[in-house]
Amino acid sequence: MAETGATTTERSGATALMSPDASTSAAPVHAASQFRGRGEYAIDDKGRLTLPVQMRKALLGGGSLVVLDGRAVIWDEPTYRRAVDRLNERVSDGELTSTQVRGFLSSTHLVSPDAQGRIVIPHAVRIEAGLERDVLVLGAGPRIEIVPVGDASLDAGLTVDDAVVTELDLAHF
Repeated sequence: MAETGATTTERSGATALMSPDASTSAAPVHAASQFRGRGEYAIDDKGRLTLPVQMRKALLGGGSLVVLDGRAVIWDEPTYRRAVDRLNERVSDGELTSTQVRGFLSSTHLVSPDAQGRIVIPHAVRIEAGLERDVLVLGAGPRIEIVPVGDASLDAGLTVDDAVVTELDLAHF
């Protein structure tokens, strides 16, 4: 980033790439947010989920919700556009068919937080991802994951592995 003069800024847990003159314009470059953190939340009877403040701010321009590997995933719009562009490139290269991409696109739902910071999770998404009332909302880098509380497949992934701390030399920061 030093070559372009761009810097990053963190806004309540979501990081955005800022233009070199960000001090005057404060307008983020269309770059993906980096989501972090986790918490337990409840989906109400109307399928609404209140997102953590730091995540909802990054989704004010909208987001895309899809089920991947049995998990509800939300991307901010710049990340979603890059994913769709990558899929279209793979169609052009013959690695994917347009039918596969169509299936992905047709299963994607637009989400945008309301005035109370809630998004609606469609019934079909809740069924496919196994979401009932109590869920974990996880910041997972470029995406937000929403999973059922007690999902055993998450147990190993919710703590920082000592080997990762050692490998990345994180203990010295």
